[in-house]
Formats: sequence, C-alpha cells, structure tokens
Amino acid sequence: MPGIITQDMRAVVQSAHLCFAATVTPDGRPNLSPKGTVRVWDDNHLFFLDIASPTTRANLRRSPWIEINVVDQLSRRGYRFLGRAELHVDDDVYADATRRVFSQEGNKYPVASVVLVAVERALPLFSPGYMHIADESSMRTTWRERRRALDDEFEEYLENTLPINPHESAEPH
Repeated sequence: MPGIITQDMRAVVQSAHLCFAATVTPDGRPNLSPKGTVRVWDDNHLFFLDIASPTTRANLRRSPWIEINVVDQLSRRGYRFLGRAELHVDDDVYADATRRVFSQEGNKYPVASVVLVAVERALPLFSPGYMHIADESSMRTTWRERRRALDDEFEEYLENTLPINPHESAEPH
C-alpha cells in the first residue's frame, strides 16, 4: 500500500527544512512553533528534533495531535500534515533521527526529544499569487528577486540597529 508522503512532499520538506508546528495548550489555545529540523522519516512519518520547545513537548504529552505546515519559500507552495506525535528519548528513533539531522547540518544541538509524527492527512498549500503568476518557475523567479530586495532591506536595518541577543529575548515554544 502506498504511503501518504509523496515524492513532491519529500522534495518540499527537504527544500524548506523549516516548518511551523501547531499544538493545543491545556486551555484549548493554539501553540504555533517554528521547527528548523523537520525531515521525512519514511512514507508515512515526519520528524523534528525538540531542541528548545518545552511548551510543544508538554502539549504533545497531553494531546498527541499536531499539524505541521511546510512551505517552500520561493515556490510559495507546500503541505499541511496532520497526525499524531510520539516523543522519543534515548531510543533507536532518537539515535537515528539525531544522526540524520546532525550529519546533514554538521552541527549538534542539545535535543530533549525527537517528535515522530504519524501523518494521517496531507493537504496541499498554494499561494494566491498563482492567480496572477502562470507557473512555478515564474513564481520562483519573482520571489528570488523579491527575496533579494527583502534581504537587502533587512540587512540595512541590521546595520543601523543594536545587536539582538536571541538568548535574552527567546520565548519557549
């Protein structure tokens, strides 16, 4: 039986390496947290390393439901993955997941757990920009140029601003 995660989904996840994971807090409010280590585990699972997300971890312990959104920035398209998460610590999943990410990134982070998501549903995400832009190649060209302009604008801002210490302003996810 074919898996849920298609080759295109794999390509988008590999390209983005960043997702936004939504969980639910004990009082029923949404918790949205960026995850920079999202990867495909197999045809039916995604995973990410829980590096600095105590709120996400606590929410998943209470309720395993999670939605992960992954969008390729230049193509302005991606996927919504809904499923049930399992937290893994000091087991084979943890060892394999950390090995995969660390071997690709060349960095090691303190990892509290590995979040393995059994994907039950995957839906496509497309930018409304496709109403005005004919195809993905044109969209990517448009956003390469726009991204360059946005990066230049932000670099100028940074040059004229005091340095930000992320450790002082970080909030738990």
